[in-house]
Amino acid sequence: MSDRSLNNKSIADERSVLNLDRVVFIGRSLSEYMWMFNLDLTSFKDLEILDCPSGASSFVAEASGEYNVKKAIGCDLMYDNDPSIIEKRGKDDLEYMIDRLSKVPDFYDWNIYSNIEELRRARASSLRKFISDYSKKGMVNNSSKKYERYVKAILPNLPFNDKSFDLVLSSNFLFYYHNMFDYTFHHDSILEMLRVTSKEVRIFPIQKPDAKIPEYFETLMESINKHMNKKISFRIEKVKYDFRNGVNKMLVLNRDE
Repeated sequence: MSDRSLNNKSIADERSVLNLDRVVFIGRSLSEYMWMFNLDLTSFKDLEILDCPSGASSFVAEASGEYNVKKAIGCDLMYDNDPSIIEKRGKDDLEYMIDRLSKVPDFYDWNIYSNIEELRRARASSLRKFISDYSKKGMVNNSSKKYERYVKAILPNLPFNDKSFDLVLSSNFLFYYHNMFDYTFHHDSILEMLRVTSKEVRIFPIQKPDAKIPEYFETLMESINKHMNKKISFRIEKVKYDFRNGVNKMLVLNRDE
């Protein structure tokens, strides 16, 4: 992204429009997950993956169906509701997000989506795939094990045993909603995701909507490392996904045990 100066009005607009006043229940596709998390389709088929929070994304549905991963589970605080209620929430939040985004289109890179209508169609498609799969909660996703793909859960307390997954993915929640969730919430949520993985946690983005890394990041990593008895390592990776201009960095945490 090229540097560009912003006048005072633009700065005010960005703060008021991009810092959403609620967590939106939005759908994203498996392809977007590939870009957001630098994933390779050939490398995750044998993994047990948790998407947390999963929202209305179709990642779990697509990964479990077409790509037949070993296990893919999504968790979200909405997952104890009927499909009709969740579908309405998804549609309402999509229109809310489109309205807010349409007021500041210059803050986005329209190479991924050619225009706002194409973005709306893509998000609506992910929502439909998710709802279709969510309606089949409890179906067999693995020939040797039956489980629910969609589990109600609220960070920072997840209803999973220690090291239940190989990989935990968390998109467009932590750090991005910096105006709603404080340092302690981020700290405890990351520790909880590390608890339920045996290998790795990936969080996208690590940046706020203004593309800046939170000022407490180094302190956060030091504290998490201490709580994990210095048995984790972390790195920041640039990813292929750069829809919100400059917001293209992911945090990768690995358990070193």
